[in-house]
Amino acid sequence: MLKKLGRIFILILAVSVIVISLGGILGAWGFSQAMTNATLNVFSVIQTGVEVVDTAVGRVDTLVQTARSEVQQTGEMVTTAASNLQENKPVLTALSERLDTRLGPTVDNIQQTLAPVHDVLVKVDSAVSLANSMPFIKERAPRLEQLDQTLTQLSTLAADVQQLRTTLRSAANEQTSQLTQGVATAVTDLTSRIDSRLADVQAEVESLQSEITGLQARIQTLQSRLLLIYNLIALAATLFFIYLIYSQIVVIRYHWKRPGRSTPNPAPPEQEAPTDGGSSDDQQPVKPNEVDTAPPIVERNVEMPSSAESAPDQSV
Repeated sequence: MLKKLGRIFILILAVSVIVISLGGILGAWGFSQAMTNATLNVFSVIQTGVEVVDTAVGRVDTLVQTARSEVQQTGEMVTTAASNLQENKPVLTALSERLDTRLGPTVDNIQQTLAPVHDVLVKVDSAVSLANSMPFIKERAPRLEQLDQTLTQLSTLAADVQQLRTTLRSAANEQTSQLTQGVATAVTDLTSRIDSRLADVQAEVESLQSEITGLQARIQTLQSRLLLIYNLIALAATLFFIYLIYSQIVVIRYHWKRPGRSTPNPAPPEQEAPTDGGSSDDQQPVKPNEVDTAPPIVERNVEMPSSAESAPDQSV
């Protein structure tokens, strides 16, 4: 009875292991899919931010080049007209109008373009921090302080541009006799300072673009590697659970057939081999011409004389 209960317990345990193994296979692939979705969601934020920053940086770079070209041309024209400002007053008037219509709006567009980049970089920094919480991941987001420094320089640059526009407008509105060499010197100093700050902004923006491009390349490589690791872990778990299922099937088959083999089947009786003098069913029939025709032996009851009678009487 105990053996029977033990076999039943083993069968129940084997079936339970099979059910758990099937659940483990589904769980392994479900976990892999969940981790894949989470990784894609985290890295999609980074990639989207990278694309936004890359686009904005490219536009800012173009605007900075345009602004530098305008400032350099303004400085050159003022330097050329400095020898005789009284006669070249129309040049100052044209430069003032040109700064109002080109340089000023260009600098304003640079600020407007970089303003959303700051918010995007904040999201990218949060996503990178979340990714760094995973094992074996250590990435660095683009430096926000560098962008903040660039925005500060743009604010100062906008003030310099406004001062340059005011100086040229005042010079254009002054009487010819009041134009002195000091006006040309002030304008030249402002254009040189604006050009220098635009060059610094351009260098910082290009550095930011290089960092964000490098981050994008590393994130793509890391994403492919993580997805491969998730699939390999799920595959290894599947093979392990399949081995468990197979082993439990073997156990079930063994203990399921074991009660039938406990009572051996009786062996069929062996046929006795015929003896030499005996007859069997397989003995060939006797032919008529082979019948013994010898006369029957007749037994005679001959009484043997006793020893007393057979001895002659020797008393005579």
